[in-house]
Amino acid sequence: MFNHLTIKNFAIVKDLDIDFRNGMTAITGETGAGKSIAIDALGLCLGDRADAASVRTGTAKAEITAEFDISDAPQAIRYLDEHEIESEDQTVIIRRVISSDGKSKSYINGTSATLAQLKTIGELLINIHGQSAHHQLFKEDFQLCILDNYGDLNTRYENLSALAKELSSIKSKISQLEENREKYEARKSLLHFQLDELRKADPKEGEFEELEQEYSRLANIDDLISSCHESMELIRDSDNYSILGELNTVIGKMESVAEFDSSLGNVLEMLREAQISLEESYDEIHSYADNIDSDPERLKYLEKRISHYEELAHKYHVRPEELFRTFQEIRTEYESMNNLMDSSEDLQNRMIETRRAYIDAAAELSELRKKYSVELSQKITDHMHELAMPYGQFSIEVNFDKFKNPSSKGNDSIRFLVSINPGQAPGLLGDTVSGGELARISLAIQEIYAEKVSTPSLIFDEVDTGISGQTANVVGRLLHKIGETTQVICVTHLPQVASCAHNHFFVQKKVVDQSTETSMTELDREGRIKEIARLLSGEQITKNSLASAEELLNQNCGS
Repeated sequence: MFNHLTIKNFAIVKDLDIDFRNGMTAITGETGAGKSIAIDALGLCLGDRADAASVRTGTAKAEITAEFDISDAPQAIRYLDEHEIESEDQTVIIRRVISSDGKSKSYINGTSATLAQLKTIGELLINIHGQSAHHQLFKEDFQLCILDNYGDLNTRYENLSALAKELSSIKSKISQLEENREKYEARKSLLHFQLDELRKADPKEGEFEELEQEYSRLANIDDLISSCHESMELIRDSDNYSILGELNTVIGKMESVAEFDSSLGNVLEMLREAQISLEESYDEIHSYADNIDSDPERLKYLEKRISHYEELAHKYHVRPEELFRTFQEIRTEYESMNNLMDSSEDLQNRMIETRRAYIDAAAELSELRKKYSVELSQKITDHMHELAMPYGQFSIEVNFDKFKNPSSKGNDSIRFLVSINPGQAPGLLGDTVSGGELARISLAIQEIYAEKVSTPSLIFDEVDTGISGQTANVVGRLLHKIGETTQVICVTHLPQVASCAHNHFFVQKKVVDQSTETSMTELDREGRIKEIARLLSGEQITKNSLASAEELLNQNCGS
């Protein structure tokens, strides 16, 4: 329930504190006094767009605070729990501060909040039916929303939305494949040629380095053999001089003196090790020289193979030693391209399956809508009869189109049809009813909502536009009836409606110190009689109008 509203420096309001109670509350006032100022302020508090014009002239900021009792709003309690917003005594306090530069800050129970959060929790706490809401009934989206809310069919949106998104994603991928098919085919053809060329060349990992090393050996075979023989001669084979012979002489000299000084033992050991290493080196060189042979044919093969590597490397803009890696990359890309083209068929199959699942879900939703449309149509028709439209007939037409673009709300088109007079064929709502009739139909829908939907508070801003007389009495009593189970706040200019309220506020505009201010005062019984009399007769209140006001109040409210 909406408990309290505090307004500071908003528009022409300087300071306003209002307590709201259960039942039906009427708000009346002089023309131009700003009867809707509290509704406008509450709308800002619940996420409506704000600008610098919202701030009272000459002040730095406007501040609006709304307090709600959520003990009868389980969805709001759940929302706070899900967003980890603490609530004491099951109370929600929503605060909006708007600075003179148009910027604003929002809070829920002292926790900073976004406008989206304000709107979401606001929809769980209160339903504001503004002056333009009647005309929303002409819009198909709004009509669909009414039917789905009545049937509690919004829970179906999540599955439909997921399927619609998947369909959109699959279509996008297929479209991308189709748009790029020529490019993909050209790329695949090039890769196929390159892969075939490299497969024939058959590069292997590390092969080029081995080829270069072997080529270097065979190309320099004469120098290798010559150097081996010269080295062997220097080490041992020369009759005149050899390194090994000289080393043996040195070892002999050291052996002859080492017995006189043991410290030469280490030197002698190193010389003997050098002797062994030198002999082993000689043997290795000898073995290498005996086994090395020139191989002109092999050398030609190596030259050709290396040349092929270098040609391909130049063609593919890589170093020869990187050719194997390039071969692997091209093969991987080619296989990926094959998979990509194959996936087009898979995507087509997925699209067919997903489309079938979506159509099934949308058709199921459509059948439920048709079921609830009959029920809701009859209820609206019954309420039209109560609201001085005795021959009124209301119907909701639901048409399913499986070829319609998928959406989260299914594939239905919907029409609100109405006839007012006997023998009149049903026509579109927007083409058939007057403003007053539209207002009453809108009110009928709101009453049905009050019975069906768990929003604890309803606000009607000028709901009685275009009606008068006995119809106004019926509307007022209907609002009174709704107020017995749901908090109703109604801005009205009709005495018949105001007299049906459980509570009554009077809005007045006055000039204080050359500044306009709006005030809002709760009326007692005497004040209500005077205000209803004013609504009946205008500014000149007479004894007759006072008597009529008291009688009207007794008839409609009994207080």
